[in-house]
Amino acid sequence: MSFRVTSKTLDRLEWPELLTRLARHLRTPQSRRQIEETPDSLFETTAAGAAARLRETGQALAILQDDDLPPLAGVGELEPLLQRLERGGVLQGTELVALRTTLDATHQTARFLQQRAESAPALAEIGDLLVGWEALAAEIERALESDGQVRDSASAELAAARHEVRAISGTAQEKIERMLRRPELRAELQDNYFTVRSDRFVLPVKAEARSRVPGIVHDASATGTTVFIEPQALVDLNNRLKQAELTVIRETHRVMQQLSSSAAAACVDIASNLLLLAQIDLGFARALLAKEQNAVEPVLDPDGNFDLPLLRHPLLPTDEAVPNDVRLGGKQYVLVISGANAGGKTVTMKAIALAALLARAGLFVPAATGARVGAVDQVLADIGDEQDIRRNLSTFSAHMTNLSQIVVEASPRSLVVLDEIGVGTDPGEGAALAQAVLERLADTGARVVTTTHYNLLKEMANVDDRFENASVEFDEETLAPTYRLKLGTPGSSSATAVASRMGMPHEVLERANHLLDREDRRLDKMLAELSNHRAALERERAEANRLRAEGESERSRYKEKLERLQERRDQLFDSMRGELEEAFRQAHGEVAGVIRDLQRGGSAQEAAQARKRLLELEETARVEEASQRKRAPEAPRPRVDWNRVHPGDPVQVPGGRAGTLLTLPDHRGRVTVQAGSARLTLRADQVEPATAGVVPKAQAPRIHSDPPAPGGGTRLDVRGLRVDEALSRVEEGLDMAARRGAPQLDIIHGIGSGALRGAIREHLARLGHVVRFHAADPEEGGEGVTRAHLDE
Repeated sequence: MSFRVTSKTLDRLEWPELLTRLARHLRTPQSRRQIEETPDSLFETTAAGAAARLRETGQALAILQDDDLPPLAGVGELEPLLQRLERGGVLQGTELVALRTTLDATHQTARFLQQRAESAPALAEIGDLLVGWEALAAEIERALESDGQVRDSASAELAAARHEVRAISGTAQEKIERMLRRPELRAELQDNYFTVRSDRFVLPVKAEARSRVPGIVHDASATGTTVFIEPQALVDLNNRLKQAELTVIRETHRVMQQLSSSAAAACVDIASNLLLLAQIDLGFARALLAKEQNAVEPVLDPDGNFDLPLLRHPLLPTDEAVPNDVRLGGKQYVLVISGANAGGKTVTMKAIALAALLARAGLFVPAATGARVGAVDQVLADIGDEQDIRRNLSTFSAHMTNLSQIVVEASPRSLVVLDEIGVGTDPGEGAALAQAVLERLADTGARVVTTTHYNLLKEMANVDDRFENASVEFDEETLAPTYRLKLGTPGSSSATAVASRMGMPHEVLERANHLLDREDRRLDKMLAELSNHRAALERERAEANRLRAEGESERSRYKEKLERLQERRDQLFDSMRGELEEAFRQAHGEVAGVIRDLQRGGSAQEAAQARKRLLELEETARVEEASQRKRAPEAPRPRVDWNRVHPGDPVQVPGGRAGTLLTLPDHRGRVTVQAGSARLTLRADQVEPATAGVVPKAQAPRIHSDPPAPGGGTRLDVRGLRVDEALSRVEEGLDMAARRGAPQLDIIHGIGSGALRGAIREHLARLGHVVRFHAADPEEGGEGVTRAHLDE
């Protein structure tokens, strides 16, 4: 089925304005005339034809990326000339020049497209169909000047005749100028000059001296006081001049006739060329419009599905239009758009219909990449006020007449757009009628987009899977529309809010709110709240996306910074290693020299000097090593594998000191290490594996150095420790006592100020595995010792 759309529908959708914008980019008179006289011819009759035009537009757009345009400026308006040539007519010089210019543009355009055949194969195929007629263009070029005058070189006869005309004319002028210098003749002249009448040289003679100047009268002045006489002496020359001029005219006509005859043989090809050039011109005009609108090539969907991400109305400025995602297809046949007045419902509906028209005409769609347009064969519309008093049609009657025709004509290959369906009558009846019409259209399989304020239609999506809701947002705070479309959500009409924005008095608005039907009011309120919540969620999502993008950016920045630091660290290590190796080589050489001096034998004074030099070298090496350590970045510290170490293993504590591990990490992540004479409680991450070859001196833990407590218990001495260290030691002692099966632990803390004793006893009171505690017997230390019982 061929594509169908009425001129009234095109007008309602503002299609002529789109054509006006397209025409601004056209350069051939044929394509301009096609848009003006037969705009419907832009629509391809089949989906395959539309797809071909879209390919041409895409390839033209690719060529435009290099700022290239085909040389179409020389194409002229040739149709009337071709018609005269077909009837055997002879063209004028300027007309033949226009024909040559078009032939040149044809040849250059074909070559232009052939050079770009790889990136624009479809356009190159059109160019291959152009017939250049270069020989005809060259023949016209040889015969005619750019202003249409015939060149002397066009024929030998013409050149000879023109030469004769110039020669005779020169002779005649010289002769008449000599006559003007004769005194007896000058007295008879009205003025001292000569002129031309009827292509013959004449003199202005006084009327009363007419009989005294022999010759032929050719003209007289308006007043009759002057007569223009061809002197008898010039008659022969003028006759010869006239004959030569006639020869020029005849030869010029013969040249024009010959050129016209040659052109007549090319009429069919030239007419075909003009159509092909118009097609090429339209392809590039479509591409220029797509570039201007930032539009994309749509995919024609054979099942009539529409998926238009970030769709914009093509007549709105690109930087002002609010883009919206629109989807209609699959099992959903009717898209019901609701929301506030002046919120963008009709604009969105028209944008969808225009997308279908644009694609059918080979034009790109102002949307995001991935746009799909249903390959419909018909666009039906009911938009605007159809009232016509001459036909006795009210607004409602006019709408019903149009709707009736739409219901009859609609098919599965139709796109139907209905603005405010069912308005103009009782709201209840209008809503019911609108629902029935939409259900009937859905039954036919047509794709339908409608706008409405009827709650009944908004509820259809809940009871009929073929219906889908969409709404335009309305900002309740600013009382202004946002023009954003939300799919899947019905919208509140916000009539009172719009009226308030338009200046309606407050008392009237309050009365209107009071009179609103309670159920409708609740539904509108629910829809408004839903819209506000959704808008808030959209803002939060946008903010989350922004923060995530910033986080990703910061993460990348810090990653690059870390990589630079690591690279710098490696460079410093390499530099430090090289400098230390050089220093060690120098020191080794100096030490070797000292040893050689000593081996050769020397006095005690020389030995003392050698010892001094060795000490100086040692100090220099130490200072150099310390300097290098300051320059080098801190390297990652080795970690202890706590699954493999045991108490008694050598370890290394902060500061590089060697120590012996006494306990494994407790539940607080602390360990005990004997470092020299000091017993240290440290975090597990502060302990490092012992450096190879370093073995600490054995130190007995203080918990084992004391004699056993009475009753089989254990004694623990925490005197001299800080409170936190003492409490950690107490917990370790309790754990060790429990592992040994000891019933109690005597904690020696001394008397002192009593602070350490109080802290230990408060801590014992919080421990669940300590049954009770008390001061030891006087002979066992009294208040200086606290005995903690682990069992009864």
